[in-house]
Amino acid sequence: MPILKRHLHPSLLLIAISGIIGCSDDPKPSPAGKETPDQTQTRSSTAPKEKKLEFPIVYVEELDQFQEYYKDQHTTSFSHVPSKNWFSFTAGKDGVLTKILLFGKANVLPNEYYGLSMSGFIREGNPLTGPKYGAWKLSRDDILNQLAAQSLTERDSGWITIRMRGEIPQEMGQTYFLVCDRIEEKSWFGDFAFGEGNPYKAGRNWLNSEHDLVFRTYVGKTQDQIEKQQMRRKIKELESVKNKEAGNGASSPPPAPIPVTPRPPDPNTFEKQPPAASTPTPANPQSGAPVLPILPEQNATDKSLFNRLYPKP
Repeated sequence: MPILKRHLHPSLLLIAISGIIGCSDDPKPSPAGKETPDQTQTRSSTAPKEKKLEFPIVYVEELDQFQEYYKDQHTTSFSHVPSKNWFSFTAGKDGVLTKILLFGKANVLPNEYYGLSMSGFIREGNPLTGPKYGAWKLSRDDILNQLAAQSLTERDSGWITIRMRGEIPQEMGQTYFLVCDRIEEKSWFGDFAFGEGNPYKAGRNWLNSEHDLVFRTYVGKTQDQIEKQQMRRKIKELESVKNKEAGNGASSPPPAPIPVTPRPPDPNTFEKQPPAASTPTPANPQSGAPVLPILPEQNATDKSLFNRLYPKP
């Protein structure tokens, strides 16, 4: 018996300790109505993707700026280096920039310097620090397809369209820059014509202040811009009508008539008439006796005629 007790006591102690440990590992019941969060579920740390810019929807599109002078074999390219990656122009219309056309051709492949595509954006005022708008991209395949649509071969030059994504504002008189910031695989892209002698004074190419690319820019207006323009036009018409009515005095009473006084006759306009001869009266007329008029001599006319006919010797 003592031996049994000696061996049994440690076993009971071990069982008791195991029970205590097992009770401490049991999860505590959560409060009513509150669920225990799932610790195995991980939160997503992926940032939301940037919204892709779309082509602007415009209802009116017009040619704005252009420069079409060039010489054969005068071509240049774009790099992605900040000092060699832009050309500028000055907007002549208000609206949204829809596309820019360059005159050129595709690079020959294979080529160790020229890539397969370039992309970039538009800056306002300064090619490095100005406000950045929209996005654009042009590939070698785009150039070949556009030239083929013009019945041109790979080695021919033609108009190449770069369509703009996003609403890029165009304010009349403001300078804008087409900037390339990425070229696929290589350092250069494109074979674009340019003119020397500063043919377009409202802009320039990165290569030289006297060089201008051969280009065309197109500006459109969205529905919101058209509605605002129409509203401004109506307001101007109303103001013009109000100003015209105010100028005609429609809102003020008519002025009082000016009194007219008769002008005295000018004495110089009338000929002076000799005073009428007064009839002589006797110096001492007898009172009560009638005064007889003095008649002219009856023979005065006869005597004067006789004297003319028979003058005295």
